[in-house]
Amino acid sequence: MLSTVNCPSLLDCLRITGLSAAALVVILALASVCHHRIKQVVLWRVPGPPSPSFLTGSFLQMFDALSGLKFRENVRKTYGTVSRFSGPLGDQVLLISDPMALSNILVKNQDIFEPHEWLTELFRHSIGPGLLSSTGTLHRRQRKMLNPIFSTQQMRSTTPLFQKITNQLRDVLRAKVVDGPAEVEVIDWFSRAALEMIAQGGLGYTFDSLSPDGDVNEFKIAIKEFMPTLSKLFIFLPLFLLVSKWPSRVLRFVAACFPLADVKHMMKLVDTTTSFRQDLFEAKKALLAQGDVELTNQISGGKDIVSVLMRANADADAESKMEDEEIMAQMMTLLGAATESTSNALARTLQLLAQRPDVQGRLRQELNDAFVTTGSELGYDELMQLPYLDAICRETLRLYPPASFVTRVSRVDTTLLLSRPIQGNIALDNYLFVPQGTTVVVDIIGVNTDPNIWGADADVWKPERWLAPLPGSVSDAHIPAVYSNMLTFLGGARSCIGFKLAELEMKVVVSQLTRSFRFLPSKTEIVWRLGHVTTPSLKGSRSITPQMTIVLENM
Repeated sequence: MLSTVNCPSLLDCLRITGLSAAALVVILALASVCHHRIKQVVLWRVPGPPSPSFLTGSFLQMFDALSGLKFRENVRKTYGTVSRFSGPLGDQVLLISDPMALSNILVKNQDIFEPHEWLTELFRHSIGPGLLSSTGTLHRRQRKMLNPIFSTQQMRSTTPLFQKITNQLRDVLRAKVVDGPAEVEVIDWFSRAALEMIAQGGLGYTFDSLSPDGDVNEFKIAIKEFMPTLSKLFIFLPLFLLVSKWPSRVLRFVAACFPLADVKHMMKLVDTTTSFRQDLFEAKKALLAQGDVELTNQISGGKDIVSVLMRANADADAESKMEDEEIMAQMMTLLGAATESTSNALARTLQLLAQRPDVQGRLRQELNDAFVTTGSELGYDELMQLPYLDAICRETLRLYPPASFVTRVSRVDTTLLLSRPIQGNIALDNYLFVPQGTTVVVDIIGVNTDPNIWGADADVWKPERWLAPLPGSVSDAHIPAVYSNMLTFLGGARSCIGFKLAELEMKVVVSQLTRSFRFLPSKTEIVWRLGHVTTPSLKGSRSITPQMTIVLENM
């Protein structure tokens, strides 16, 4: 007769072997990493730079603040529009600027290639359930509600507000050069103006940023420091995913115990901005309940984006309607995403105009002629019809996109169709297999400066290229873009929803300041630092705060 044998349970095995639960977690984590690395073996056929370190790979070189852009440019020139580089602990990362592949990533298979979960979870905890933190069905529902609000008609109604703020900016700068040409720190004032524009035009609120004491508002300071502080913590974000699903109270306790001052500062900023958005939302909600008459008495006349959104949301059906938390999250998304990118694009434009007096003079003549014709401030339609102003803005955004890259991660195994075979490996033909969990760096500046698309002078700032028909190679490339065949504002459902607002802001500010001042190059060399947004800095400065001076002379 056979005796009964009891198989030991997993816990029994752990007791027998002396392994702890913590050791089991480590083993499972290592097994997962090993499995992922094995699946990525297929990517070793893709050419790329050698890895200097197993621990960090080429990660530090690729994203170095001062040399990262040049390193990435050298990778493109050496290995082509699809290349591979090593990330931390042997992870293989793809750098892609091939338009057909990006069409799959950003448009056709956008549900397969989504932002990293740790990034969307971080935005959910810090900003709320808005466009930056939502994915899938929730993101599509929010875009469907928001897209009509960023209309041409909305831009027309916002233009006078932007002009008023730009006039304030002009008066501030004019006071600094009343005694003659002088070198002026402009990036801080551009940042203040950009924040005020999105505050008034987006939220119907003023920070009074352009007044002498406009920089002491605690909410303004918190919003100004939010994204730079967040970017300093990016290296720790993968760890955040391990605890992101914990209850908020527990998560705050863990963060408070984390031995890093930036983490504690980030918590303080989140508390401040959360209080601000709740107070502003409740005030707007109360005004909306009283009718449009009360809203029209506000700064924006009730025409700001959030007021329009709240009215549209009140009339929406139950399936489309946003929750209050979602609307508050869109408020913070507007403030965080629109301020820094636009102010740095403005700074870059003025620097280029200072370096090219011929371009500056031609633009000033076009603007003066237009003002003589209209006899007043240029409206939205008049601004959009100025060809040279448009060419300068387009060319600056093409060659110097504020964000030079974004990242996506493949949710499942997939295959990308490419425009041309991968350089140096004909055997791969025009297809690229991408294993699940692989990070893809969408090389925005790589697409915008590809000589096969834009011509041999693709890396030259040349506004005149927009005054004639673009090469057929531009349209033939089928770049998945929402703006002028360039990837500056991305494409697909996660493209920049406010690109028309950013374009309007640039044109209003550049047109007014060009008529008011002559721009001359700074006496101090300006270098541009790579980050989530590319920012200017004075050469030799160790400060991470954007800095840029330019010589202004009253006209």
